[in-house]
Amino acid sequence: MSNPGELTEEADVVVVGSGGAGLLAACVAADTGASVTVVESTDRLGGTTAVSGGMIWAPGNPFMADLDQTDSRVDALRYLDQVTEGAVRRPTIELFLNTITATVDYLLTRTPLRLAAIDRPDYHSEWPGARVAGRTLDVVPFPTADRPGLLDRIRAGAHFAPLMTYDERHRWRWPGTRDEDLLARRERDGAVAVGTGLVAALVAACDDRGVRFCTRTRATSLAVRDGRVRGVRVDRPTGPALLHARRGVVLACGGFEWNDQLKQAFLREPETVAVSPPGNRGDGLVMAMRLGAAVDSMAQGWWVPVVSDPDEGYDGAPLYRHLVGERCLPGSIIVDWRGRRFVNEAVNYNDLTRALHAFDPTTHRPAHAPAWLVFDEAFRRRYPVGATQPHRPAPAWFLRGESLADLAKVADIDPGGLEETVNAFNVHARRGVDPDFGRGSSAHDRYYGDDRQPGNPCLAPLENPPFYAVELRSGMLGTKGGLRTAPSGEVLRHDGTAITGLYACGNVAGGPMGPGYPGSGGTLAPALAGGYRCGRSLGEAAR
Repeated sequence: MSNPGELTEEADVVVVGSGGAGLLAACVAADTGASVTVVESTDRLGGTTAVSGGMIWAPGNPFMADLDQTDSRVDALRYLDQVTEGAVRRPTIELFLNTITATVDYLLTRTPLRLAAIDRPDYHSEWPGARVAGRTLDVVPFPTADRPGLLDRIRAGAHFAPLMTYDERHRWRWPGTRDEDLLARRERDGAVAVGTGLVAALVAACDDRGVRFCTRTRATSLAVRDGRVRGVRVDRPTGPALLHARRGVVLACGGFEWNDQLKQAFLREPETVAVSPPGNRGDGLVMAMRLGAAVDSMAQGWWVPVVSDPDEGYDGAPLYRHLVGERCLPGSIIVDWRGRRFVNEAVNYNDLTRALHAFDPTTHRPAHAPAWLVFDEAFRRRYPVGATQPHRPAPAWFLRGESLADLAKVADIDPGGLEETVNAFNVHARRGVDPDFGRGSSAHDRYYGDDRQPGNPCLAPLENPPFYAVELRSGMLGTKGGLRTAPSGEVLRHDGTAITGLYACGNVAGGPMGPGYPGSGGTLAPALAGGYRCGRSLGEAAR
């Protein structure tokens, strides 16, 4: 099975990828006494999880009562049936609900990770079965001072400050509201939250179980003997090697959002840009497809609108930032090239980006692209846009006009359409209503609004020049489709038979959410649940 000049190493389980899914699979498998090796293609652990908000969407979690919330399986199923739009079979949804409960219990009882429910509505808070708080779990800051060097091994991101929980990041967004003493104590303790904290806690749990980590080690192919996956070939700085896996291989190496060839082949919007680390190149997907693996939902992504400062980069690639709060706050609108609004700007980011994908059969072009976030000087002086803080001068990538007509000319927006749209919007915004799209009418909309403002926290007129426009692009947190798997996590062929010894979880595997997105943590929850199932299955394989 080995090639000439190829070093061979042994483990019971080899996990490819060190995001939340892979780390949890490694941890659970190691509980059975298995020797586990985790390989990571980049120089830091954590993958997309480490740069995320770290939240977990978990219906019926034990912390909902802290927010005076109750939940039921019936409501969770009713809600997910709508979110998945009929694209996901009921047994797959039920498997997720069953597993996420066990996953959260495992995280709380068998790892040092601590969680808390937050006052965050589901993304469709007005739908039957939804909840206005409690289903989203936040990472409680994890202290690392007693584990020297741990944080140096974990990927750092540009989107979330790790000293603050996601909930604190939201509550402390206004000047003068942050607890600076608390943050200083956390810094002394090396305490980290959000995705950094989640990864740190899982790496610590793996360290305690003797899991071996190999960074700068890229998987290149799966080794098969007698019809079973027996290991994985890797390239690393010291040369090629074969990692033999006695029980099995887990693919947990993320999606294919940084592989232009796969994006062109599968995504319905191949020009969509990624906000994830550039290491997600679809390696696991390619390796498994060579063995005849089936795939699911490959046209789907975890969509998010993004903006870009051309001077910002990350790991040698352009950095794109989510556009979330800016479009929900009072004093901004989103318009297309016609100067027309086309969506409730405060709707969840997945569905807003799907609106960007609309096609106009009459003009035979995208219906709403390019699209622009438009705001005035009062908005700019009050709220951040991307990484630009309100006390800083407007950067060059903010297009600017002394009047709406001037701005329209600079941005190549129809001037008559823009002026008509803003004038009509302002009339209604002064009264706190949006008759066109209902912005600010749901709990989800209001979550990101300005609660300091009386009336509708999402609406205010645009009337103080100069005016600004920032281009929106279709972005994604990662691709959503991937390998078809059995309930055990084993990868399946097109005929439904399993590729023995091969498992997949996270964004390399097809998930339970179809085209929808239930709430904050709706990406990470299926990934962790999948990792838990893979780890359990590999543990049972030894019995």
